[in-house]
Amino acid sequence: MSMKGMSIEAISDVLDVQPASVKRWLVRASEQCDKVNDVMMKNLDVPKIEMDELWVIIQKNSSQDERLQG
Repeated sequence: MSMKGMSIEAISDVLDVQPASVKRWLVRASEQCDKVNDVMMKNLDVPKIEMDELWVIIQKNSSQDERLQG
């Protein structure tokens, strides 16, 4: 929900939990992502511009998938 732009307060309303719980979950998820990046993103010979282009493609595909499902 956060990735879709929902505020912490909106997420807490939907899930019927305290905003502090949502904040804690997001911090924990962020820490896990950092750990995965530390392990998986080693010794890559990819220029930064190519990684940026890859993310643009991923975001574009995600938007197209949402339109098809919506």
